[in-house]
Amino acid sequence: MRRLFVRSLLVVCLLVVGGLTRQLEAQTASSPGANAGAPTLPGDKKLLDAAAEAIAPVERLSKSIQTAENAIKQLKELEGELGRLRAEVERIIYDSTATAENLRPQLAEVKKQIARLGPPPGKDQPPEPATITAERQRLNELAGNLDGAIKTTELAWLRAKQLIDRITVIRYQMFARNLLERRSSPMLPAVWHDVGDSMDLIMGRIAYYGGDWVTWATKVWQWLAALCAGALGLWLIGGALVRRWLARCLVRPDPIPTFFQRVSRAAWMAPVRLLPPVAAVCLLYAGLAQLDLLFSPWTRLAIAIFTGALIYFLATTVVSVAFQPRHPAWRLVPVSDRTARHIQRIAKAFFALYVLDTAVVELGRAVYVPLSVTVAQTALSSLAFALLLITLFFTRFVPMSGADRPVNGHVASTGPTPVLAPRWIKIPILIVALVILGAAALGYIALARFVAHQVVLSGTVLATAGLAYLAIRAITRGRADNSDMVGQTLQSRFGLVDPARRRQLSRLLEALLTIMVLLATIPALLVQWGFSAADVRDWAIALLFGFDVGQFHISLVRILVAIALFTGLLFLTRVVQRWLRERILAQPRVDQGIANSVETAVGYAGISVALLIALSWAGLDITSLAIVAGALSVGIGFGLQSIVNNFVSGLILLVERPIKVGDWVVVGAEQGNVRRISVRSTEIETFDKASLIVPNSELITGRVLNWTHRTPLGRAVVKVRVSPSADPEAVIEIIRQCVETNGNILTDNPPFITFDDFDGVALAFTVRSVVGDVYQAARVASAQRIAILKRLRAEGIQLANPQHDVHLKDLDWVKATASRLAEQKSEAPRAPPPGSNDND
Repeated sequence: MRRLFVRSLLVVCLLVVGGLTRQLEAQTASSPGANAGAPTLPGDKKLLDAAAEAIAPVERLSKSIQTAENAIKQLKELEGELGRLRAEVERIIYDSTATAENLRPQLAEVKKQIARLGPPPGKDQPPEPATITAERQRLNELAGNLDGAIKTTELAWLRAKQLIDRITVIRYQMFARNLLERRSSPMLPAVWHDVGDSMDLIMGRIAYYGGDWVTWATKVWQWLAALCAGALGLWLIGGALVRRWLARCLVRPDPIPTFFQRVSRAAWMAPVRLLPPVAAVCLLYAGLAQLDLLFSPWTRLAIAIFTGALIYFLATTVVSVAFQPRHPAWRLVPVSDRTARHIQRIAKAFFALYVLDTAVVELGRAVYVPLSVTVAQTALSSLAFALLLITLFFTRFVPMSGADRPVNGHVASTGPTPVLAPRWIKIPILIVALVILGAAALGYIALARFVAHQVVLSGTVLATAGLAYLAIRAITRGRADNSDMVGQTLQSRFGLVDPARRRQLSRLLEALLTIMVLLATIPALLVQWGFSAADVRDWAIALLFGFDVGQFHISLVRILVAIALFTGLLFLTRVVQRWLRERILAQPRVDQGIANSVETAVGYAGISVALLIALSWAGLDITSLAIVAGALSVGIGFGLQSIVNNFVSGLILLVERPIKVGDWVVVGAEQGNVRRISVRSTEIETFDKASLIVPNSELITGRVLNWTHRTPLGRAVVKVRVSPSADPEAVIEIIRQCVETNGNILTDNPPFITFDDFDGVALAFTVRSVVGDVYQAARVASAQRIAILKRLRAEGIQLANPQHDVHLKDLDWVKATASRLAEQKSEAPRAPPPGSNDND
């Protein structure tokens, strides 16, 4: 069939090339004069040859599509042939795509040449030369041929895609039919009677094929013995060394390790424990293949045993690392020692049964066992799987006592535990066991075997993915001391001291790694559940590299790369900012405000560049952003005036710098130091250690007092009031002496003392001193007041005593009240003198 297919392709190619050649010759013969005098455009002959070569595969693609469509009608019952046919159709898709990609540039080049000739003349215009007319006709015909070839390849691509969809539907129908096909129930005695009758034939075939393999193995028995000894030694010796090393690493620590410490250790322990047995199995398989001992019919059996062994070692390693029967301090699942050992034994038996069942099935295929034997073997293995699940169901998951610490390497537990605890694990186990038993008893052998194997395969995939996820969380989530490995690395290696920023980067890394685990887990589960590997591959390619939703092309890979680019560029921006802040802008001569402006500008520029690059890589057209921005400009003008105003005001503050970081400003009734200037608002730390957030527009349009705008110099002002009897000149001299002794004032700007006022109460003086730092003005003024007060007291000069005027209102009422009280006192009877008698 292949020879016929190749011959047909050659014939088609020769016919197409011959037809094209005859067509070109006919055109040449029809206009000999034109061809004789027609100018030859550059690359014309090369273009014609390329066009002839490009059009040739078109018929081949059409023929291949027709052949595939005819063949699919005869292959509905053969899974292997469907897979082969799908591979051929995928090759057709690849060829059609490549052919179309090669033809499009050639068509574009021909169209350019047609455009160079210009449009044909109209009715009223003079006719063009015959050579130009002939050349225009030739190029138009060539463009039509190329355009037709491109459309044919596109049609071939579409038909091939439809054919793949039909193959996929047929394969799923076959899978569902085989899975739900009902055989003779193993409960019937006739099945076991047929098994007994077939045993002699089966044993004879096994002896025949096995004797053939032994014959070939005897010829290389020295190498085979060395291979087996090497694999066994690698397994035993390597495993012993690994176990001894891990036993030292798993010594019970004090204090008990946290969950994240246990997970992080389990993450690297699992590959280490898995290395010796996997290396031994790979060595054995590679050695047998090298010795040519994996010939038919033992090839599929060897692959099944090899794959099953890898699954067994992987699954048992994950179970051992999770339960740690001998090292409870490092146990991930909080169950008692007895429960951990029991679960580990059941798991190992389950995986060993899976390997044995797979090997027996492949052996039956190799020796062509009857259907009744397959039914009986599958029924027995399904019964064993169900019994193991029921045993696991009745195993009590005794939890590890939270109050008890591990003693001598063992964990004690107290209190009875229900059989159904935990229900979310036990009830699904019981349901799966009953499904396996019921399906096998009713004759649905394939369904029972499929469910039993999925417990092993899907369980292994999910357990591995769960361990990987826990390992990711161990390095990105907080520990007992509220730290994580990623955060510590960012702080120690890159100097990122902001805890919130480190936490954001850690969570972002966790999300990316979790997505990677999901992208690896979901395809593995889909393949195990019966989906074709080719279909899963196509879905993954469509998901990762793009699929169309309406007019939008969505590519997960481009989105993830865009996120990674944005994160990397943002991190690079922070590194550059840190380098500028610590190396360049930290120089003594660089103003703090200028340093803040430069650092802020670099940060915003880096974020803008990172955002533009990420959006461009993700496939978003930047010009569409400009269109959207123009459409939103009206809405911004009406609804976002304050935000835009603050944004523009922030840019003015960063460029014009009327205030800068570190300035002492007064805004309304509040004052403090400027801590941070952003594009929307400015943060001011008041002297009460409160943060005042001021919109930038208020700082630009309002009145702001800046004590340190031009210079940090300030004045200390002290007012003095003394008794009016003091000598003003003596007081001024005393004040001068006290102020000049203070070393914080500037000597080049001497203190300025003024005699402000005098009256009958006090003499008023004011001293003004210039200090180098305005923040020290209050302290200098306080020191000057203390020195002046002490000196005035020592000189006997009295301070002015404040006088208060008391103003009384409504004196008439006071006089009337006093008169009334006096009259009452005069009218009162006088008391008799002591010792007098009323009768006298």
